[in-house]
Amino acid sequence: KGYVYAREQRFWVHAWAYRDWVVKALNDDMPYDRFLLLQVAADQTVGDNSADLAAMGFLTLGRRFIGVTHDIIDDRIDVVTRGTMGLTVSCARCHDHKYDPIPTRDYYSLYGVFQNCIESHTPIGQPPANDEAYAAFEKELHDRQSKLNETFAKRRADANVRLRARLADYLIAQTELEKYPDEGFDQVLEKNDVIPASVRRWQGYLARAAKRDDRVFAAWRAYLQLSAETFGENAAAVTGKLAALPADELHPLVAEQFAAPPESIQEVARRYGAMFARIDEQWQAAVKEAAEKQLPAPTALADDDAEELRTVLYGPSAPSEIPDEPIIHTETYFDLASCDELWKLQGAVDSWLIQSPAAPAHAGVLRDRDDPLPAYVFKRGRPASKGDEVPRQFLELLSGSNRQPFQTGSGRLELAEAIVDPANPLTARVIVNRVWMHHFGAGLVRTPSDFGTRADPPSHPDLLDWLTSRFVADGWSLKKLHRRIVLSEAYCQSAAGPIDAAARAKAAERDPENRLLWRMGERRLSFEEMRDALLAATGEIDLKVGGKPGDTFAADFKRRTLYGLVDRQFLPSTLRVFDFASPDLHTPQRSDTTVPQQALFFLNSELLLARSKALATRTESNTTPEDRVQAMYHLVYQRTATQRQVAAALALVESASRKPAEDVAATTRDWQYGVAKIDENGAQITAFRPLPQFHGGAWQGGPAWPDAKYGWAKLTAAGGHAGNDLQHAAVRRWTAPHDAHVRIESRLVHNIDAGDGVRGSIVSARAGMLASAKVHKSQAELNLSDVEVKAGDTLDFAVDIGGTLNSDEFTWDVTIVPVAAANASPTWNSTRDFLGPRSAALEPWAQLAQVLLSANEFVFID
Repeated sequence: KGYVYAREQRFWVHAWAYRDWVVKALNDDMPYDRFLLLQVAADQTVGDNSADLAAMGFLTLGRRFIGVTHDIIDDRIDVVTRGTMGLTVSCARCHDHKYDPIPTRDYYSLYGVFQNCIESHTPIGQPPANDEAYAAFEKELHDRQSKLNETFAKRRADANVRLRARLADYLIAQTELEKYPDEGFDQVLEKNDVIPASVRRWQGYLARAAKRDDRVFAAWRAYLQLSAETFGENAAAVTGKLAALPADELHPLVAEQFAAPPESIQEVARRYGAMFARIDEQWQAAVKEAAEKQLPAPTALADDDAEELRTVLYGPSAPSEIPDEPIIHTETYFDLASCDELWKLQGAVDSWLIQSPAAPAHAGVLRDRDDPLPAYVFKRGRPASKGDEVPRQFLELLSGSNRQPFQTGSGRLELAEAIVDPANPLTARVIVNRVWMHHFGAGLVRTPSDFGTRADPPSHPDLLDWLTSRFVADGWSLKKLHRRIVLSEAYCQSAAGPIDAAARAKAAERDPENRLLWRMGERRLSFEEMRDALLAATGEIDLKVGGKPGDTFAADFKRRTLYGLVDRQFLPSTLRVFDFASPDLHTPQRSDTTVPQQALFFLNSELLLARSKALATRTESNTTPEDRVQAMYHLVYQRTATQRQVAAALALVESASRKPAEDVAATTRDWQYGVAKIDENGAQITAFRPLPQFHGGAWQGGPAWPDAKYGWAKLTAAGGHAGNDLQHAAVRRWTAPHDAHVRIESRLVHNIDAGDGVRGSIVSARAGMLASAKVHKSQAELNLSDVEVKAGDTLDFAVDIGGTLNSDEFTWDVTIVPVAAANASPTWNSTRDFLGPRSAALEPWAQLAQVLLSANEFVFID
C-alpha cells in the first residue's frame, strides 16, 4: 500500500486475486469492452460471489496516499481516464486543462462518482468441503472479525454520543471553518476535540438542507446572514420575519426556540443544541421504556415534528452520526487512539487472510453509497474551498453538450458504459495503440496515455483507424488483434532492414528513428522477461498459474516473475536499476536506460550466479566438451554456435580451470560476527549465533534494520550497534588458528550524548572474563599484555546495551599481536580484516554459462 503508519497491514488482501483475474481474462480472450466494464463496475454487473468481482482491483489497488481521500480519488480518475482513453483529466484538478477541452467541472463530475463509493472485501474462492485446515482458518477469521466489529460498534456508538452532545459546537464551527482542515494525515485528535471530519459532514448536510429549503435549519440560515458586528441590532428584525413564517417553512419546535431574539450566532447554536438535547432525551426514554416492557425497539418518535428532529441525530444521513462504513472510510471521524486501535484490529483480519494458506481469494470491490453525496468544484484544488455543485456525468468532450447526469447510484456503471461505448472514439484506439507499442517498441501514437492536443500525431493514422475498426468488428478480441499484427509483413521484417545495401542506407538516412517501420526494431527484455528467460534456459521455471505471491529474489522462488511480490514502500533496488515501472503511478511505458549497475548485476547477483550453476549442471551429461558448448548455445540462444565460438568457449573453460591465487588475507577467516547471551556481570557468554545478513557493509539480522528477530544488533568494520538486550549482545569473535601467546590492543568508544552508553567485554572461552569497561560519551583502553590461547580457542569482543536501549552505537578497533613470535607471524586487526560473506568462485563451466547469459544476444530480442 505504500507508507501506512505501521498500524495497519501493509499489503493488500486482494492483490493476487486481481492479478489472477487479469491473466485468466486475457487467456480466455474476454472481449476488451467487457474487460474494462468489469474493472470499473463489476459489482453492478455480476453476482455477489462471482469471481469477476476481483476485476475491481483495477480501482482498489492504488497507493494509499496516507489515507487522504482526495488523492486516492484523483489517482482513480487518472488511472481510468489515461488508462482507458488516453485523456489527462487529472490535469483539471486545480484549473481548467491548459491544452485539452476538459474543464475543472468535468474533473469534479468524475470526482463525484468515486466519492460515492465504499471499499470492501468479499470472498470469491470456493471453500474446500470437509477440510479441517479451512475450518481452523474460518474460526480464527471469525474471531478476529468479531473483535473488530464489536470494537468498531462500541467506538462508533461512543463517538456518536459525543457528537450529539456537542451539536451546538458543530454549528458554531460552521462560522469558522478555516480552523478545521478538511482532511490531513497530520491531525492529532483527542476524544473531546471537535472533529474536523464531522464539522465537514455538518457543512455538507446544511448545504443540502438549504438547497431543499429544509424547515429545521431555516432559522439558522436566516441568522447566519447577519454580521457579527451588527448581530444584536438586526436579530430582532430577523426574529420577526421568522415568526411570520408558516409551519411548512419553519419547524414549530424551532420557532419556539426563537420567540425572543438571540444576542449572537453562538447563542443561536446553543438554542439549537438545547432543543436537540431534549429530543434525544425523549428518544432515549422511549428506547428504555420499550426495553423495560420487553417490547420491540422503537423506530420513530410518535410525534411527527419531534421525529423530524430525531432524524438529524440518528440515521445513515444524520450529521450527528459517524457513517456505518469500514475504518478505511471513517478513520478521520475518530480520535487518534480509537483510530489506531481499529486499524490494528483491521490489520489483524487482513494479516490472517494474507498469511493463512487456507484463505480463499478475496476481491476488493467498490460499492455505491445508498445516499449519494453531491460533488462540488474545489477552487484551486483545495477541498476547504468549495465552489459550484456539479452533477455526476461523463466528459462533455466525448458526450456532447446534450449530455445527461448519471441517474443510478454513484454513476460508476454509466461511466463504464460510456467509456466502452463503440461511439467513443478513444477507447478502442488507445488499446490498439498499446498492443502495437508492445509488439514494435513504440506506438503508432508515441504518447500512449495522452491522445490530447499535446500528443504526438500518429505515424500511420489510417492504419490506426483500420486496425481499430477491425478490432471492434471482431468483438473487441485482443487475440485476433495480436494475430493480425504478428502475421503482418511489417512485423515479420528483419531488424537489419532491406537486404540491398543501397536501399538500407537510403532508409537509414531518411528515417533514422525507424518511425515508418522500414525494418523491425531491436527490443531489450524487461526485467520480468529477462528473469523468466533465465529460468527457462536452465529448465527451472515453474509454470504454475495463479496463487499468492512470493519473494522474487528468494533462492527457492522459481515461478514466473509475474507472481513476485511488489512492495511499494521498499521496492528492491534491482528493479529500479532495470527500469521497473513505479507501482505508485500510472506508467504508460517504461524508460530504457543503460547504467553500470546493470552490468554489476550480471557479474555479482546471486540470481545470475545460481542460474549459471544450474545451466552448467543441466548440460553436464553431454559426452564431449564441444557438445556441451553447443547444448548451452541451444538453450540460451536457440541456435548452433560457430566453430570460432566453440573454440573461444573451450578456451575460457580451460583458462578458468587454473586455480586463481588467494586474494583475501588469511587473517580474515579467523573472525566471526554474531550475537550472544551475556550474563549480568559480563563474565560468561553463551548461545553465540552468527548474524545472517551482510547488508550495506554491515553484518545484521536481515535486509531491514532493526530486524524482527535480531533487533538492533549490527557489526561493521569500525564498530556497530549493541542488540536490544543481554540476550543479543553484539559479538566480534576471534578464533585462534594455533597455540600462541597474544597481546591485545583495543579502544572502545561511545560518543553520543543520548542514552546511558554501552558495556564492552573481552571474554575468553578458556579463562572467562579478561577485561570490561562501560563507556558513555567516553572511551576506554582495553589492553592485555599476555593471553594464552590454544588452537580453536575463542576470544569474544562483546558489546551490550549496558542498561537501557538508547543510542548504543559504538566503535571498537581491536589488534591481536603474537607475543615473542617471528616477524613473519601475522597480526589480526578487526577493521582491516572485516569482510562480508565469501562466495565460492564459479566452476569453469558455470563461468561460461554466466558469460552466455550476460550477453546482449540473450538480453535483446533481435
